[in-house]
Amino acid sequence: MKNLPDHYLHFTRKERNGIIVLLALVLLSILFPRIYFFIEKKGPLPVSESYAKEIAMLREISADSMGNHFGKENVDYSERYNNKASAPFDKEDLTRKLFSFDPNTLEISGWRSLGVKEKTAIGIRHYIEKGGRFKTAGDISKIWGLSDAIKQRLQPYINIVEKDSRPGLAYTKFPSQEKKPYEKKGVRPFDINRADTSLLIALPGIGSKLAARIINFRDRLGGFYMVSQVGETFGLPDSTFRKIRQYLFVSEAPLRMININTASLEELKHHPYIRWQFANVIVQYRLQHGNFTSVEELKKIMIIKEDIYLKISPYCKVE
Repeated sequence: MKNLPDHYLHFTRKERNGIIVLLALVLLSILFPRIYFFIEKKGPLPVSESYAKEIAMLREISADSMGNHFGKENVDYSERYNNKASAPFDKEDLTRKLFSFDPNTLEISGWRSLGVKEKTAIGIRHYIEKGGRFKTAGDISKIWGLSDAIKQRLQPYINIVEKDSRPGLAYTKFPSQEKKPYEKKGVRPFDINRADTSLLIALPGIGSKLAARIINFRDRLGGFYMVSQVGETFGLPDSTFRKIRQYLFVSEAPLRMININTASLEELKHHPYIRWQFANVIVQYRLQHGNFTSVEELKKIMIIKEDIYLKISPYCKVE
């Protein structure tokens, strides 16, 4: 310790002043809440004159529209606003006298007289006015904001009638009319290889976009040799194809054939069933082994399996 340099235990004047200021700030932050507690003057929140007038106006409007069914009528709203210990403005009352009622026709004042909160009563009326209905007494348990206690009190008194007797409304219960799926009538079966977009659009579930895709797919193939090929159209749902299949048939019209001995790589890969992978091996096989003697010779190419051969062979020829 004797050899410890003096500058480790020495503070400059500026450093000492900084330490004093820092300690003063720490002490002030500790004492400020306690000092403020004694200085603060508690009192009611100030209420402006314009606010008091608006509250008075709202009281008059509420009294006229709701029939003064809000419990105490002469409540000083400004006093309620300032008094934090006051009781809630809107609460349920389990002491009200109950009576038989139809929740589909009961007005807000009626709900209030049963002890239901004003906000909940207004919500129920909005639900009814928008077309909602209580079908059974148990539906009252689905009301959001209604306590279990008041639900149990009210449920035995619910009496739902079949017709809505609300004044000004002529509600009659009609048999339910379920919407039937749209069906295009007057469609007769037609040859898919000769059809245009107007015939396809007449089919159920087929619009202009799908009709154009079917025609484009048919042209790229060179014609359909089976109706099931239509179901391979890009974007055509299987459910829609099952609906339209009954209206389609394939005639004996010749398909557009591809001469596999002369067709270029570009011509071959343009076909939806051949594409680049099979087109390339067909051209390479032809270069190595010479021209094909028959379409069946395609089976000698290893990557062309039986299912692929059955799909592309109707479009291939040898000349």
